[in-house]
Amino acid sequence: MQRTLYLYLLKETVPSFALGLLGFTLVLLTGRILQLTELFVNKGVPLGYILRLLYFLLPQFLGLTIPMATLLSVLLAFNRLSSDNEITALKASGISLYQLIPPILLFALTTFGASTFLSLYSVPWANEASRALLYEVASTKANAGVRERVFNDDFDGLVLYVGRVMPRTLKWENVFISDSRNPAEVFTIFAREGEVLSDPKALAVTLRLQNGSIHKLGKDHQAYQRVDFNTYDLRLHLKTGLQGRKTEEKHPADMTLGELIRAIHLLEAKTADTKTQWVKVHEKFSIPFACLVFGILGVPLGLQSKVARGSKSRGFSWSIGILLIYYLFTSAGTSLAERGTIPLGIGMWAPNLLFLILGVHLLTKAARESPVLLFVRAQKAIDWFRLKRRQRGGIPG
Repeated sequence: MQRTLYLYLLKETVPSFALGLLGFTLVLLTGRILQLTELFVNKGVPLGYILRLLYFLLPQFLGLTIPMATLLSVLLAFNRLSSDNEITALKASGISLYQLIPPILLFALTTFGASTFLSLYSVPWANEASRALLYEVASTKANAGVRERVFNDDFDGLVLYVGRVMPRTLKWENVFISDSRNPAEVFTIFAREGEVLSDPKALAVTLRLQNGSIHKLGKDHQAYQRVDFNTYDLRLHLKTGLQGRKTEEKHPADMTLGELIRAIHLLEAKTADTKTQWVKVHEKFSIPFACLVFGILGVPLGLQSKVARGSKSRGFSWSIGILLIYYLFTSAGTSLAERGTIPLGIGMWAPNLLFLILGVHLLTKAARESPVLLFVRAQKAIDWFRLKRRQRGGIPG
């Protein structure tokens, strides 16, 4: 009977998890989909590149949405069991609430393992692959996407004008560039010739200009400088709108655990600051650990808070509220830890610890069928607000 009960609980949990994972992921992807659509429509980037970039974004978002879907699925499962009085029937049969926890812990451990795998392996791989793909797009746009006698703003902070493109060599003649990457100092560059150089190893696209001049106008409009050159190299970045994706720089968020440890050792040898790297090391484990915390917290939330006697939409609202509070605490802890205001371990792990203690406390209360004053007052406040809204709208209660 125990095995049957465990399978029954998992069947209640897994479908809600799948739907929650899909919904949360689509919500997070919406903003990036709009940015990628802009690349496709306005920048002429092929659809194949857009779909591959979208695919490489998935591991990063799944690392966040798996813990979210874990909380939602457990909460809704116990919401449904309690609303249909199945929890009451189980207790009448001599089965305590604690006997229902093992399959939920197994489920939470599974999602924790999946989230940890994404954090340690899939996310660094996907970020590296997306950097390589953006390099390929930038190289293609620079070589073949620039048209004659057309102002081109596909590259970050640059406006490019080419008088003539040589068909065979793809070299440029009569090149004009407005460089506003540093708003305080805007450069205007004129060159007789130019060509695009690609470095696949460094993931860099460089525009090599020859026989030209650089004109600089400072903050004081009377401060004007001119520098003539025979050869001048200018690094190109495709304007993608995707933060942190410049091709030649590898951010700590893109590093594997081994790369982070090596980077920390190198920085420590130079007595440089390593807080950013240590934050990323902790994040690779603290965010997946939220699956275990939410797995425990979801059980009493579905039973204690009168959510069980409401609708699924109300259970969804409760889960969203808990997630917002959790990620607000996590963001604040990370920010304070990076600034050195609080110790790194406390900043990165305090939200998990606080919510774990809260989950265990609520679980104990639920097992004893003891009401939680916080939830009672919250429910009264919600009911009062809804009553007032109905009265103002003329809707009968």
